[in-house]
Amino acid sequence: MLRDFLGLLVQLVPGALGPYRTQVEPLWREACELFGSVATSRGLAAGEVIEELQLLREGVIKLLYSEGGGTGPEGISLRDLLRLNRVVDRGVTFASVGYTDALFFALFQGSGVRSELSGELVVEIGEQVRMIGEEYQEIMVHLGQEGPASEGEGA
Repeated sequence: MLRDFLGLLVQLVPGALGPYRTQVEPLWREACELFGSVATSRGLAAGEVIEELQLLREGVIKLLYSEGGGTGPEGISLRDLLRLNRVVDRGVTFASVGYTDALFFALFQGSGVRSELSGELVVEIGEQVRMIGEEYQEIMVHLGQEGPASEGEGA
């Protein structure tokens, strides 16, 4: 499940940075809020979900630098790096909101926070992740762009 989740987040990053970010931003928000919400069921502390998204940032930057050859005209510009950081920072905010909302409703409804994810919940989360990925692909096709997962990779 986490592999699919992180795959979806990585898939959404280019769209959230590019010219279609207005269309992709709601999906980024939804995915990050869901990620934060799921973190409560995984038993993570608030700081741990933030740390996971920071690791996502680090991984994407390392990947960009290894493929981009460094900074400068042929590599990653400072502007693009700052934009990436803004996108991930918003993702951290959305994940924190999802985490806090899940805790609030669990406590408000008296159900408490699950100690582990049930198989049924994992399937439901997987379906939500898949639907967000499909919606992203539809947006990219509609806008005349091909998304990263269109070569047969699933979200």
